Order: sequence, then structure tokens, then C-alpha cells
Amino acid sequence: MVRILYNKLLGFYPQECREQLGESMEQTFSDLYNEQRRQTDRGLFGPVLWMFIETAIGIIKEYILLIGQGDAMKNILTNFRSPAIISLVLVLPFIILELVNRRTFNEGFPIPLFGFLWLLPILFILTMMPIVRNIRTGNSIIANPIILLFRVVFLAFIAWMWVSLVIDQCLVF
Repeated sequence: MVRILYNKLLGFYPQECREQLGESMEQTFSDLYNEQRRQTDRGLFGPVLWMFIETAIGIIKEYILLIGQGDAMKNILTNFRSPAIISLVLVLPFIILELVNRRTFNEGFPIPLFGFLWLLPILFILTMMPIVRNIRTGNSIIANPIILLFRVVFLAFIAWMWVSLVIDQCLVF
């Protein structure tokens, strides 16, 4: 069961990375898992959880690198996978807190709220990407100061809205 879940997690890697490293990562996980099973009497939950967390962090890093590349920038409007996964990882702890701290289970889950909390970071990332691309290619970011000002104001608005929603939800008892 653990290996199946790990293989599902590896499926979130970008396709090129998954094709190059997928089999070796599966083998490494399997070897570490088998070694932990032989050496420990305390249980496997901690080490296995840590391997899953490290893999999830690696997936996020790969998508951040993918976003920074020029080829991925051209297709970003048709491929929301990278920003969507990064946004989901950002919102997932709050979803878990909501599920754990529910007073009664017959309450409806606030899907619109968490959908909005998920969409805001996607907009933030998509707005930030042209700025990052210009900086990485060595172009002057102040070549178009009006557009840059508009983007910075929009980014500040998105960040303010997201933080306000999180604070508002954290204060609700």
C-alpha cells in the first residue's frame, strides 16, 4: 500500500523528470523502506512520512524550476498544472485544519472559500512569472514602468486578500 501511494506521489513530478528519474526514485524508496522495516521495532510511520515530505518538496522545487524556464512560460496559459500544484500545497494545510477542527460533521465543507484561497495563489504566480522571466533573462524590469506598477499593485492586492481571508478564517471559532 505504501509503495502504491509513493508511486502516485511520483506521478505529480513533471513528465520529463518522471521519465528520467522515476524508476530510480521508486527503487530508492523501496530499498529505504525495506531497510527501515528490518531495522526498526518502533514503527515505520515517521520515516515513511519523512520520505513522502521530502518527495513532495522535490516536486514543488521541480515545478518552480519549470516555471522559471522560458519554454514553460509560453505554454503557461494552457498548462495550469505547475501553479495549481504549488497553490494546492499552499492551501492544503488550511484544508486539513478545517477538516480536523470541524465541530460537527454534518456541516457543509466551505468549498467556495477554499476554491478562492486556491485560485488567488494561482493568479499571484501567473502575474509574477513575467517579472521573474525578465529578471532571469537579464532584461530591465523597469523598461515598462506602467505595466510593472500595475503588476506590483495587483500582486499586493492578491497577497492582501489572501492573508486577510486566512486571518479571518483563523479567528472564527
